[in-house]
Amino acid sequence: MTSADPYDASATVPDVTVFFRRWRAWSDHLRAHTLHARDLPYGRSADETLDLIVPHTGAPLIVFFHGGYWRRLHKDDATFVAGGFAPHGVATAIVNYGLAPAVRLEEIVAQARRSVAWLRANAKEHGADPSRIVVAGHSAGGQLAAMCAVDAPVAAVATLSGLHDLRPFVTSFAQEWLGLDAARAAALSPTLLSPAAPTTVLARTGSRESEEFKALGREFADAWAAHDCETSFAETDDNHFSLFERLADPNDPLTAQIAELALSAGKRRAKVRV
Repeated sequence: MTSADPYDASATVPDVTVFFRRWRAWSDHLRAHTLHARDLPYGRSADETLDLIVPHTGAPLIVFFHGGYWRRLHKDDATFVAGGFAPHGVATAIVNYGLAPAVRLEEIVAQARRSVAWLRANAKEHGADPSRIVVAGHSAGGQLAAMCAVDAPVAAVATLSGLHDLRPFVTSFAQEWLGLDAARAAALSPTLLSPAAPTTVLARTGSRESEEFKALGREFADAWAAHDCETSFAETDDNHFSLFERLADPNDPLTAQIAELALSAGKRRAKVRV
């Protein structure tokens, strides 16, 4: 399927709800069979909760933000990613946040940042290592992850089909619920901002996504390379949604690469200190 709007990812597949139903089923199954901390409050609103799955004490932590163009989906649709990371010995926090248009994008970003701050202060109590935090996300969640790295230092950023430059969305179909102007879009665009500290960036898009989507990942990696970040960008043989599904498989190379960002965080810090 095609769409006049190159940023309308849902129009590139016959039925996007097939993916959404599968993600929820995978996530429901994992929550039913995995010991985890459920609905931990990290902020003031009812939307500000997270789940935390820790495979062993001292595990490094991936903080994951779901996609949905900031207007749909829920952390309970993305729990399945923890099933990919746990066999590598990596903990996962799956973060929920408020949705547009009821919540402005600036507040959604603030919520994401509060979740990371809360985990820095509280993850150790639940067995995870708060000194080794990787922020990650899919689509809109990639923007949230990167905005967290703008706010405070993180070990790495992993973004899948991330929306890193919001200026095109002022005239896209997403304007219906985002209501952005040029100044706000620029202020919320990680590509135009600098990280709080040099970090490692892994950016991926699917080869079956639009050229505009591919540019969002490539230009983000290029921009942060100029801020002394170690960056990589690549395309996988995926559409916008199948790319995310790779994280369900612990044996998928992409899952392993993101897990390694967390596992090697302590080694990278030691190298910098020397």
